[in-house]
Amino acid sequence: MLAADKLLLQSRIRQNAIQLKEKEFQLHNANFGTVGTQAAVLAGFTMTAFAEMTIPPNSSRILCFVYYTMVTVSLCANLFCVGETTTLSVFGTSLSLRGPDGSMIRAVDGMYEERYQIFQTFAVGIFSLFGAMAFGSLLTLQIETALSTSFILAFGAYRLYDNSWRLVKKFGFDESDSISFDDILGMDMSVPKQTLNRARQATSRMFRGGNQQQGEDDDIEAALQGVGGGTAHSHMLDPGMGSKGRGGHM
Repeated sequence: MLAADKLLLQSRIRQNAIQLKEKEFQLHNANFGTVGTQAAVLAGFTMTAFAEMTIPPNSSRILCFVYYTMVTVSLCANLFCVGETTTLSVFGTSLSLRGPDGSMIRAVDGMYEERYQIFQTFAVGIFSLFGAMAFGSLLTLQIETALSTSFILAFGAYRLYDNSWRLVKKFGFDESDSISFDDILGMDMSVPKQTLNRARQATSRMFRGGNQQQGEDDDIEAALQGVGGGTAHSHMLDPGMGSKGRGGHM
């Protein structure tokens, strides 16, 4: 019985740990969904800049080259983010729910590893769009207006980078200090064969004892019913039997 209780306790601990791990999985999944949505919006803006941009005939070939290069880089980076986040959401969820034992850990660790690449690519898409807008203004606007617009775009890109890095440092933490459930989820759920055999024998004896006791109670009840039923049956066959007996004694 102690071995069975131990297995039950370990199973409950693992189940609670997996539920906590599922919260981490939902966190990564929600983050990827947010990044994928924003990347899709930026990809739409970039595609508009790529297809509907009208370049003056006498524009600089170098500015045109840089502009379309940055627009293409931004478009590819944002589409990469959309594709990666969609793939992670579909296959990561499938692995965590339908995979073998330990699949939740694999799904969470895999999403955690992939997040750096996705966030970096998303940043490349944003800053490439900033650069494309700056060079697009140099191509289409007057020099004074283009310089003013480029300066504002450069300042906005710098502020975005500076604040993003500040927030990363503010909410960052050492990975070695993070909460881990590997010691719980990786615990040995096996029971020694000798202990398992003893538990089975004890359980079998308990059930056999219960069935034997129940059988004895049923036999006693049947015997009592048989005695009572036989007496009543004999009295019904010979009603004067009781009085004859009493008369004989008299």
